[in-house]
Amino acid sequence: MPYCRSCGARITKFEKDMCPICGAKNPLEGASSDTIEVTSELDINEKTNRKIYKAHFRFDAFLWFSFLGFTGAGFFYLNFKKVGYIWLAANLAFIGGLIALFVTLLSPKSWISYVAPIALTYVINMAIGVYYLVKKDVKDGNGEFIH
Repeated sequence: MPYCRSCGARITKFEKDMCPICGAKNPLEGASSDTIEVTSELDINEKTNRKIYKAHFRFDAFLWFSFLGFTGAGFFYLNFKKVGYIWLAANLAFIGGLIALFVTLLSPKSWISYVAPIALTYVINMAIGVYYLVKKDVKDGNGEFIH
């Protein structure tokens, strides 16, 4: 589309008698309204805020949740950063609280007092990993479906 020579507004070639924006007469005088040079309209050096999308996979999420789930690594992998931090804090508090509980209920020298809470959180995180592995319509933190 051509521009008005007075105000610079984009107008159609059919508005060659008067500019609808500023009211100038013959706004296309001296300008060709048939074609426009496209390369002058594009800015190649323009910075965009677009990020390159990286696909996330169900099996990878399952592995992250299975082996490092208590650290929130699965949520960090899926770009749920806030949930990952909360998950890390909650798991550490849960493990610490259960260890304290088991040590007081059992003897402090019993190895089961320390292993049982860690195994319980492992099972919980593994269940979340299985959920992400089996569920087909789950989205990541970017709003894209997990492959």
